[in-house]
This record gives sequence, structure tokens and C-alpha cells, in this order.
Amino acid sequence: MCSDCEQITDQPVLIQRIEPKDGIGWSLYACLTCAPKHLSALGARILWLFHAADCWECNNEAECEISVVLRQVFEPEIKAKSA
Repeated sequence: MCSDCEQITDQPVLIQRIEPKDGIGWSLYACLTCAPKHLSALGARILWLFHAADCWECNNEAECEISVVLRQVFEPEIKAKSA
């Protein structure tokens, strides 16, 4: 379930990992629409690298929807820095 819009999604994007001092941690997920609002450019790039390493589509010369969303978050900053 998306932690922002609370809709069920079949393509969740990890947006935050909660690690309390005591007890078990948990993860917050967002749908493809809400995820960009919660990610910094650096955070999106790190998630993209981990995602791409394990994604069958991304490793077979295609690109999945999660990869596209993550790249849309960090690519504008990279282009701005290189200009």
C-alpha cells in the first residue's frame, strides 16, 4: 500500500526504511505516482542502482516503470550540474 495516497499498488517503490532503536524495523512504500514527492535526487539514484542490479527487465536492455520513475527524480539534477 502507498504510504501517501493509501492505494494498493502492484509496483511499490521503497521510499524510507524505519530503524527504531528497539525492535524490528519496517519499510514505507509509495506508488509510482507518489514516489517522486518523497525522494531526494541522491536517494532516488541510490535506489535506482540497487533496483537495476536486481531487476530482470533493467538487466535485459529494457527499462521497467520503477526505473523510469526513479531516473526522472535524479536525472534533472545531473543535467543541471553538467551544464
